[in-house]
Amino acid sequence: MAAPAGMGRLEFLQVSSVGGLSEEKPSGAVAAVVPLGESRFTLGTGAGWDDFLRIGTAQLSGSYTAAGDPIGFMEGLFGPSISVGVSTRYQYADSTGESFFDVDAGFQFSLFPSSALGMTYTDIIEDRLFAMGFSHVFNRNLKAHASLCEGDWQVGCELQITRVLRLFSGADGEAVNAGLSFSPGEWDYGYGAVLHEGSVEHRLGVSRRFP
Repeated sequence: MAAPAGMGRLEFLQVSSVGGLSEEKPSGAVAAVVPLGESRFTLGTGAGWDDFLRIGTAQLSGSYTAAGDPIGFMEGLFGPSISVGVSTRYQYADSTGESFFDVDAGFQFSLFPSSALGMTYTDIIEDRLFAMGFSHVFNRNLKAHASLCEGDWQVGCELQITRVLRLFSGADGEAVNAGLSFSPGEWDYGYGAVLHEGSVEHRLGVSRRFP
């Protein structure tokens, strides 16, 4: 739901949970995303808590496929695909007692069989930021991602080792992350480590698809 326009690529109901530990402070979140059949709409909702920042978040997102078929297209069909998405977010800061409401909006455009370009406005109400990103699939085993926000680059890649094992890594100039995921059947189990200056943040995640 960080990039709501991309939710149109999901084919089934998907439920995810993630937990992390940074400087002995836990964080966690749960989320669910469901495509609404032939309507071209996809809805998602989630909630989380970060004990390090003392911030709780509740989120509601939606996407609409305006043209083309982003799911079939990425499987190799030719033709443009355009999807748009909006995400509303409520945050509560326990340290100050303040609450915040904000909105993200963006779109995703695919023209080539394995490439997609996305643009997103985040924090539209409080502090608007514009970000753009690009993803490319190499022979279905290697995926590369790059994004630019306010002059700062983020890059990442995913490598499919076997049918069930995937490795990933990335960096944003301030932190480096690496991890793996194991996907037997409809389940996906993941671990990732984020290397900050002077500390390491560990994250575990579980997702389940419901075809």
